Amino acid sequence: MEYNEETEERGLRRLSSNALKLTACVCMAVDHIGIVFMDNNYIMRAVGRLAFPVFAFLLVQGLLRTSDVRRYLLRLGIFAVVSEIPFDLAMHDTIWYPGAQNIFFTLTAGLFAIYAMDSRGPIGRWKVEIALAAALLAEFLRFDYGMAGVGIIVMFYLIEKERSGADAYTLAYFNKKQNIEIVVLSSLVYILCLGMNQLYALLAMIPVNMYSGERGRMKLKYFFYLFYPLHLLLIWEIVKGM
Repeated sequence: MEYNEETEERGLRRLSSNALKLTACVCMAVDHIGIVFMDNNYIMRAVGRLAFPVFAFLLVQGLLRTSDVRRYLLRLGIFAVVSEIPFDLAMHDTIWYPGAQNIFFTLTAGLFAIYAMDSRGPIGRWKVEIALAAALLAEFLRFDYGMAGVGIIVMFYLIEKERSGADAYTLAYFNKKQNIEIVVLSSLVYILCLGMNQLYALLAMIPVNMYSGERGRMKLKYFFYLFYPLHLLLIWEIVKGM
């Protein structure tokens, strides 16, 4: 086989969506352990910054591949509600804390925003207004990452749409131009909305660019949904027993 740059890129893209989700889950768990048990350990918090961009990237992939976006939205919304008490218990040691809402709410708001942007029906006529409303709602209600979180999801969606007309395999990775766009835009969003300490999130482009476009051998969809509230409950149980 003739060696060229495309062959090299194909060889690097070995992570399925399952592997990416597992990577994000591990980074997220490290982050939460660093918050609760290590007094906001700097290194563990830095590792945790990689989780959300990976989830945002996979959310966009899910929108473009799902056969029923409304069921996808409903599923995210249900797990947002289910996860709120475990989130408040683990992060704030109370059953209800109005000052912060879990990441599933952010993902739900972001998915609704890009669903509107992707829609060719009546809702698509208001896509800009809906995306802005979703971002403002995330900020006002203090969803995790706030408007920056919704903004990152929208950014991944817009860059993904640049590849319309490309073959399915090409959709599995970002090219150099798109990487530069993501780094620049992400840097601006993170600095303006979340501060310099969030820039470790840009390292998430490494696993994202290793995405193969495949799901993986095992059906683990609900494992990843359940991992979030269950690992938070485990953290709270450990803290309660200390």
